[in-house]
Amino acid sequence: MKLFRKVLKWGGFLVLAVVAATTVSICIYGHAPARRPDLVTPLPDGVPVPPHGYPSEITSFLAGYLFYDLIPLENAPPVPGVVMKSDIQYATADGIPLYLDLYSPESAQGAVPGILLFYGGSWSGGRKDQLRIYAQYFAQHGYVVATPQYRLKKEGRWPRSVQDAKCAIRWMRAHATENRVDPERIGIMGNSAGGYLALMAGYTPGVEEFEGNGGWQEQSSAVQAIVDVYGPADFTDPGSRDHPALRAYMGGAYYQAPSRYEQASPIRYVTEKSPPTCVIHGTVDMLVPVHQSDWLVEKLSEKGVPHYYSRVNGWPHAMDAVEAVNKHTRALIVNFFDRYLKRTDTVK
Repeated sequence: MKLFRKVLKWGGFLVLAVVAATTVSICIYGHAPARRPDLVTPLPDGVPVPPHGYPSEITSFLAGYLFYDLIPLENAPPVPGVVMKSDIQYATADGIPLYLDLYSPESAQGAVPGILLFYGGSWSGGRKDQLRIYAQYFAQHGYVVATPQYRLKKEGRWPRSVQDAKCAIRWMRAHATENRVDPERIGIMGNSAGGYLALMAGYTPGVEEFEGNGGWQEQSSAVQAIVDVYGPADFTDPGSRDHPALRAYMGGAYYQAPSRYEQASPIRYVTEKSPPTCVIHGTVDMLVPVHQSDWLVEKLSEKGVPHYYSRVNGWPHAMDAVEAVNKHTRALIVNFFDRYLKRTDTVK
């Protein structure tokens, strides 16, 4: 009975703590933004609905750690049927060697679509194994997947990291035959800062200032599909443009070079010819506000670009570290890539 009372006592304290944290976080940060059914696309068949979210970022983080299983975003264990090759040098950028890891389906017959994954970390940190769980999952579904490094901190200031992303795309196309990749079916994905790189690289094929000189210049950096997971799309946003991470990446404040911030914004480059795009974003993201993705999807709709948009209600930045949310994101992304990369007759 003593043990039961102790469990009951501490359980009561835990409930009170969650309630108190919820109340405080609502008072500090307010409620999640209004739903946007006008923007969100219906989930394809077979894609699980994400779990119900929370009214603020603090509450969602607390609930995520207390009540949900977290996944190993870094150093995920090996999975059957996937062959991994580590530390393949794909470029030398201003004297800095850059590497990628390659994941291939063991049973692939002939050339299959390729995918490149760009990790997040505010352009100042992160590792190429961060998205291994995605890389292995996509390889299991019949894709050859590369996870490239890119320059960080001062060495990777805009537009250098964009140039590295484009160089990695060109590398994959240049080495398509030996890696059993169809060079006409390449997609890119990233989360957070990596989502930005995917958008920026994907929407600017052939724009010389973003191509860089890392190598494989004879190849195109164009892609056929883009996935953006809570990445920023508009650097001129008054609510975000003074964030320290963005100032560091741009090498100066917005007021010093507003036109440069505009030039660095992926949303500026969306046209009728932009690749199909999948956007996934949590509504209580305090680092990259969800209205960034709302604006992007509005622009995609205006230009007639095919797109998916999963506006995940009540979940924060890095929400896909929660296994139940990650099941949703993985399934949606594979469905999207299958639609636009596995069909050779896809019409935009």
